[in-house]
Amino acid sequence: MSTLQDALKKAIQPGATVEAREVRSGPPVGVATLPAAASSEWARLLRDHGVSLPGDAVVATYQQKTAGVVKDLERSGRPREARALASARDEFLRLRERKAWEGVKSRFEELGLPEKAYRAIKQEGADAEKVLARLYTRRAEEWRGVAAAKLRDALLGK
Repeated sequence: MSTLQDALKKAIQPGATVEAREVRSGPPVGVATLPAAASSEWARLLRDHGVSLPGDAVVATYQQKTAGVVKDLERSGRPREARALASARDEFLRLRERKAWEGVKSRFEELGLPEKAYRAIKQEGADAEKVLARLYTRRAEEWRGVAAAKLRDALLGK
């Protein structure tokens, strides 16, 4: 802690120069490894129906827009197109959830966490993306050797 304080004192002294360090960016981890909605068939179908979303839009925004477009298509007598859009959405969401659970499982193995906790979390119907995000925090490194029940509660926020 004292080395950090010393570094800060040096940095704020008048006439001190602060050197910028380059941040290393490695391969994506955690939620960043999941498939992006913007490059999916689902997004293409939405664009075909006149919905334009920014590339960094979250999945919930895509879901909200899809619900509106599906209702509009059904009202206008185009149920086949509505089903195709809803099917593309459901397919993408299943793929994303499957990839998230794969990421959770591999992170459990990396950290040496009990498989019993993994199974309990999955059976409880937890949001895989939230669990995956929580596994890539500094706090997650401290969970090595923690009992399965305690780990489950920590990951589910209980």
